[in-house]
Amino acid sequence: HEARVSIAAEVANSYYDLRSCEQLLQITRSDATSRAETARLSILSAEAGFVAPATAARAKASAAEGSGRVTLQQAQCDLKIKALVALSAVPEPELQRRLIEAPVTLPATVDITISSVPAHVLAQRPDVYSAERELVAASFDVGGAQALRFPRLNLSGSVGTTRFMARGVASDLSTWSIGPLTLNTPLFEGGRSRANLQAARARYDEAVIQYQSTVRNAVREVEQALVNLQSTGARGEYVVQAVEGFRTSLGGTESLYQNGLASLYELEESRRTRLAAELAVVSLQQERVLAWIALYRAAGGGWDASQLSVPPVSAGSAPAVAPAPFWKKWWNNASQ
Repeated sequence: HEARVSIAAEVANSYYDLRSCEQLLQITRSDATSRAETARLSILSAEAGFVAPATAARAKASAAEGSGRVTLQQAQCDLKIKALVALSAVPEPELQRRLIEAPVTLPATVDITISSVPAHVLAQRPDVYSAERELVAASFDVGGAQALRFPRLNLSGSVGTTRFMARGVASDLSTWSIGPLTLNTPLFEGGRSRANLQAARARYDEAVIQYQSTVRNAVREVEQALVNLQSTGARGEYVVQAVEGFRTSLGGTESLYQNGLASLYELEESRRTRLAAELAVVSLQQERVLAWIALYRAAGGGWDASQLSVPPVSAGSAPAVAPAPFWKKWWNNASQ
């Protein structure tokens, strides 16, 4: 189970990391195209004597910067494809074909709120389950060590069947025996049984501490994922508003520049601001998806809230928003 959950989470992280990279590549390509067009117009204006040669040189440098950013982003996407090939064991040509057929998007969110996670869900985590079994075993060891300190009465015996054959005549006889009766009293052992009991209790205390530490770590991971979901959900609206405003500002600045009412410096500054805002939108979307994957992994592989038999116990106070189909998809993949 742990292997399935880990593979599902790692593949999801790698896949959406690649999709985010491809979206960033589209943005940088669009920005490079805009810079190249500005450089072309600036060079024509400089040749006609309408702008200074320094302005044209600045535009050419800006276009070169945009092209370099595209090359760097493309290389990063190629590296992420290599990583996904190594993780999924799918041949690169086949993986490339599948990636082309699928849209370059990140999961869209819907208004489904998760304000808490049932505490008993953490019991399905392999590390919590293992620590619990270790605690149970240590408890039985204490009981066994305690029992060895008392006298033990042993009664042995046997029951069997014997077959005799003489002069062609066979006969079956049943035999049985009982005894001896032995009594073992641990009196002269130099405190060995007491030491064994103390050692068993010490191992039990260690198992208790280990179990508590494992559970606290599981709760911490779930709460961190919920906080990240809440944070990305709250920031999403503001980031979208910012990028829309910067796009409008860039359009106005381009119009002013084409009519000679704005400088190239003002245009480039507006373009850089717009580019940073668009990159922030994609990064926020990726961060939100990764937070969902982290919550899936922290909860031990997903759960079905409709089948809960006990009321949920809050594992964190931070609300979160995410699509239910995303959970079902990755849980089904992990189960397979």
